[in-house]
Amino acid sequence: MISPANDFRSVSDFVETALQADDDDAARNAVAALHWRSAIETLERAIACTRSVDPALRECGANILAQLGVPERTFPDQCFLALLPLLSDDVEQVVAAAVYALHYIDSARGAAHIILVAGHEDEDIRHAVAFGLGGVDTPAAYITLLTLMQDRDADVRNWATFGIGRQCDVDTAQIRKALASALSDDDDDVRREGVIGLALRRDVRAVPYLTRMLHDDPDDILAQYSAARLLGCDEGQEVAPSNLLAALQRL
Repeated sequence: MISPANDFRSVSDFVETALQADDDDAARNAVAALHWRSAIETLERAIACTRSVDPALRECGANILAQLGVPERTFPDQCFLALLPLLSDDVEQVVAAAVYALHYIDSARGAAHIILVAGHEDEDIRHAVAFGLGGVDTPAAYITLLTLMQDRDADVRNWATFGIGRQCDVDTAQIRKALASALSDDDDDVRREGVIGLALRRDVRAVPYLTRMLHDDPDDILAQYSAARLLGCDEGQEVAPSNLLAALQRL
């Protein structure tokens, strides 16, 4: 496959490939090539796509604007502003693409906008919001993630719990309560994120679950890391899984 940096087809050719490709990889590769083609021509074509009557073109435009400029981002303000109208699009895939794109351009700046669609009826859009708010250090982002942790869709709950538990350093009684509730979730991944989030906050409610995780898979790197943090081991200190497990069992 030709490297995106060395693929010299026209912008129009790439857009056409992104729309007409028989497989997702070919479409993604075409968009990735346009990320490298960060000239004003690419920006103007992507913005024109976002204003098309064709939803497939609007979605394609959002995907191009999301990461325009490799290795250094270009036209971030123009890209950001062009995406905002798509948050009220009547096609779910377009809205979701816009949410992801705003996150990639500037997650902190985009948070205030994507929060507005956190209650959308489409689970893919809510999933995009949960993804986009991870690591955003604002009370509004935390509150939205806490709400999405109770979503009816397991993937949304999983990403929201990951965002609160691992991507957020804030430690409050409300956050701990939400993470503890995740321990009884029907979904394995959500429960795991709840365990890790509590362990990183050194909350002993994670102990029996983390003990089981390490017992069942001593090579689980994330379980090892979480156990070490819960036990107060120094950052970078290497502790054998058997010793971590023994210490957890003593607790």
